[in-house]
Amino acid sequence: MEISIRDILARHPTPGIREANIRHTIAEAITELTGVTVTPSQIRHEEGRLVINVPPVLKSALLLRIEELKSRLKEGDIELTELR
Repeated sequence: MEISIRDILARHPTPGIREANIRHTIAEAITELTGVTVTPSQIRHEEGRLVINVPPVLKSALLLRIEELKSRLKEGDIELTELR
C-alpha cells in the first residue's frame, strides 16, 4: 500500500493558511482605516489578542477607532478582544 503526500495533504488542512489569511485581513482593514500601509508580517493574532509591530502613534490612532476595526474584522469572522 502506497501513501502519497498528496493524499495526506488532501485529508488534512494545510497548517498556517488560516493564520496567514487572518493576518492579511487584519492588515488590510488597518490600512483602510488609517491610510498607513501595514503588512501581514507586522501582525500577530492569537485567541482574539492582536499584537501589532507599528509605531505608538499608529496604535493610538487604532485605539481611537477600535470599534470600527472590530466591526470590520467581525465581518471576516475574526474576533478581536485586545489590542497591544
